[in-house]
Amino acid sequence: MPNPLADEARSMTDVELGEAINEAYREVFNLQFQIGTRQLQNPMAMRQARRQVARLRTILRERQLAEAAGAPIEPLARVVDTVEDAIDEADAPAEVDEVEHDEADNNVEPEDGSASEEE
Repeated sequence: MPNPLADEARSMTDVELGEAINEAYREVFNLQFQIGTRQLQNPMAMRQARRQVARLRTILRERQLAEAAGAPIEPLARVVDTVEDAIDEADAPAEVDEVEHDEADNNVEPEDGSASEEE
């Protein structure tokens, strides 16, 4: 089953991903304070925040490994844009260059060397 949080993270650029990781670490830090002061209302929030950090770091590491292997992984947003552009180009009507035809082009000799019907 696809994970919408991971799909959203994969659509981020590397800079956005780094900012999201920093934000997720800040959230974990704040939740630790809330636990220490007994102000945390939702005990599952800490688990969710830690998993978000792991999810984001995993995606960043996947990109680093792919780049080291020579096949960098692009964010999904760019891939989707590229695919949509390709689909749009395929759906667009082809531009037809109008060629001027001379009357001489219409009178072509048959390839077998026989005379045309006009003679």
